[in-house]
Formats: sequence, structure tokens, C-alpha cells
Amino acid sequence: MTTPSPHGDLPSPPPRLIVLALAALCSLLVAAPAHAMLMQVDPQTPCVTDGDNVQPILQGHDARVLRIVLPDFPRPEALQCVARAKAEGYRVYISLQYQNAWSPKQVAAYFARTLPQYAPYAWAVGVGNEQDLGGIPGVPLPQGVAPRKARVCSGSGHRRHCWDNQGAYYRLVWNAVEPVIARIAPRALRVIGEASPWGFIFLKQTFETGRPPGAQAVAFHCYDIKKPGGLRMVPRVAAWAARYHLPLWCSEMSDGLRPTSWMRYDAPLQWETLLGEVEHRSPNLQMVSYYQWPQIGAR
Repeated sequence: MTTPSPHGDLPSPPPRLIVLALAALCSLLVAAPAHAMLMQVDPQTPCVTDGDNVQPILQGHDARVLRIVLPDFPRPEALQCVARAKAEGYRVYISLQYQNAWSPKQVAAYFARTLPQYAPYAWAVGVGNEQDLGGIPGVPLPQGVAPRKARVCSGSGHRRHCWDNQGAYYRLVWNAVEPVIARIAPRALRVIGEASPWGFIFLKQTFETGRPPGAQAVAFHCYDIKKPGGLRMVPRVAAWAARYHLPLWCSEMSDGLRPTSWMRYDAPLQWETLLGEVEHRSPNLQMVSYYQWPQIGAR
């Protein structure tokens, strides 16, 4: 005798619904990151300009890291904000932006002058912020003029050849600034790059003469852009950084409900799905982020 099923009189779901449900479950599994990931938030205006308590937005994104970009002049409001964040248990990540017209010596002097007041709070320090940009007609940027170039040479004798590029000049800046960071904030991680979404070539140029001394992480800005680069380039950038035994950080990114001319439209669900796929394909990616940018709908 067979025992009747207590649910025997219930209708079975249509096969199409079962297939759709399984497909949805598989997409979630594929999109899930295969490794632990740090979450960072950059509430630039509330923190740097207003000196606000940014704990609510950090909590809203389950973030453990606060990042800010310091302009090339001191702001007491920013110091107040990072001191409060540190006291609340957050890691503080500071990127110091500078004028592209400055020499490596001038940039090092700026770090030596500015970093001491932030050093007690700094968990990580980035050199520059999108220094691969600048000099765009009609687009005023904090970096000012177009990035400067430096000469790189390889080989010897008749096989010796030289060329100029922007990443080589950034490497000169790094070589001048990295010892300053190590001396003033010895416990802070030293972050190289901070390149724009179009800056993968710039990053690779920076490493043409080998791994830069003292670098402990590579930062790339991972907005979802229309041209090649940004978020969809991250698996390649992460694999490249892994060859130098450096983790990749997506230190600036956000979805765009009201995208600028160079961004793709990404509704929150689209963004989360794309980000999950990228994380899954980028085992060397160790940090993602959210840049608060109300003008594009990123709050």
C-alpha cells in the first residue's frame, strides 16, 4: 500500500516556470563573487566639502572603507570627517590629487606638507586621482593641463630604442612620493594608479620598467563606460595586476540612472548583475566601491 502524498491534489507548476526559476538561480550563482570583497564608499561632497558624519551612507552600502579625494589645498572639513570615521571604526583611504603641471619634486613636497595631518587616520594612501586626464578643451578639471610625458628606453647599442609616454612621468612622480608616504604614514597601504576608466594603457606604461617600489595595491576607476575600459575591462586589469602580485581595487565607480555622455545607463539591478559577473571573473579584484554622485543618480 502506498501512502498518499499530502500534496497530491495540488497542481504541478508548469515546466516553463521551473526552467525560468532554475535559470534565475543559476544566474545568481554565476554572478556571486568567488572571494571576499571589501566595500568602499566615497561621499566626496558631504565629507570633504561639508565635514559631515558620513556613517549613514557607509552603513547603507555595507561599507568598511571611507575614501576621499583631497584637492591640492587643505580642507579642515575633510579632516573632521575622516577623524570621525576612524573613531567609528571605518578604514580611511585618502587619494591626494595634484596638478599635472607640477614636477615630481613639487608633488612630493605637497604630500610632505599635506599628509602629516591625515596620517593618524589613514589606512591607505593613493597617489593622484585620474592624473591620466587633463587638458581637455572646454572641460576644466582639477588636474589642470594634459598629463606630462617622460622618456623610456630599452635595449642597448643598435637595438636601443626610446619613446615618451604619460605613464612614465607618473612613475617619476611615484618614485618621488612613495618614500614620503612610507616615512609619514608607515602603516598605510601605498596605492598606485588611481587611473580613470580609460587609463589601463596609462597603468601599463607606469610598469614598463618593472614593478614600482613600495606599491601595495593598484587602483582603477570602474565606471561602466561606452568606450572600451571601465567596469567591463576589470577582468583584464585584474589579471594584469596579478602578474605583479598586486591586488586590484575598483576605487571609484557607481551606477548611472542619469548617465553622462560617456557612461552607459545602468539601473540598480543591471548594475548589480554586471558587477557580480565581473567580480566572479576577477579573482584578483579585492575592493569595489560606490561614488556618491547625485547628478547621475548615484546617492
